[in-house]
Amino acid sequence: MTASLLTVEGLRIGIAGRPIIDGVDLRLAEGEVTALVGRSGGGKSLTARALVGLRPRSAEVEGRALLRVGDGVQEDLLALPPRRLRALRGAWVGYVFQEAQAALNPTVTVGRHFAETLRAHGVPRSLRYARGLAALRDAGVEEPERMWGRHPFELSGGQAQRVTIALACAPEPRLLIADEVTSALDPVTQAGVLDTLCSGARAAGRALLLITHDLAVAGRWADHVVVLEGGRVVESGPARAVLAAPAHPFTADLVRASGAVARAGR
Repeated sequence: MTASLLTVEGLRIGIAGRPIIDGVDLRLAEGEVTALVGRSGGGKSLTARALVGLRPRSAEVEGRALLRVGDGVQEDLLALPPRRLRALRGAWVGYVFQEAQAALNPTVTVGRHFAETLRAHGVPRSLRYARGLAALRDAGVEEPERMWGRHPFELSGGQAQRVTIALACAPEPRLLIADEVTSALDPVTQAGVLDTLCSGARAAGRALLLITHDLAVAGRWADHVVVLEGGRVVESGPARAVLAAPAHPFTADLVRASGAVARAGR
């Protein structure tokens, strides 16, 4: 793996005195896709949201999440004041949520979503339309000019998910977190969205953290796999190696359940 863009060390999260995440370490590199895999409800999304300050108010967090923002300059996402963290969200770290329709304002057009997002990140008015259309094209949206004036309720599930991906990518973040973004989509649409998401991240030199409960998805699209069980990392490594010879029983169970070895495409 190349030099890390984000280094997570000893991440621990507890809620109401109960440990949920216990000592998670992650290394995310630019131009690479890392899949965080585990059973539903196992803390994957909580881990991802903690990195961008979206954890529950009652959550107690320990550890470090060092984001490289310049030569020799790192910022700890877990220790930053809210104002600084908001400045890094979007510009440095983008987040794509599982429920695309819920992430979009139904009363606001797609174009207005882009205009407001890009304005918040300092993009001049004269450039917002072209920048938004480019982001939609990169996310695999056909005829983005026609999409611009539509409302979210006029979009299919796949279209809405591509719009949310484009919105997250429009500010050109160096790290993108995709949280179970295809779990509600049919297999054909899922494959198209993941192809776009992962190939786009590699082409842009962006680090991508792919949150999924499906090891077959990780095997086909990720470069590296991190397996989370019981709030702990039980296995990690190159995706093909982990899928071909899982060392932990839980990983082996996931491989057998998903048929991931046969479907590993990288």
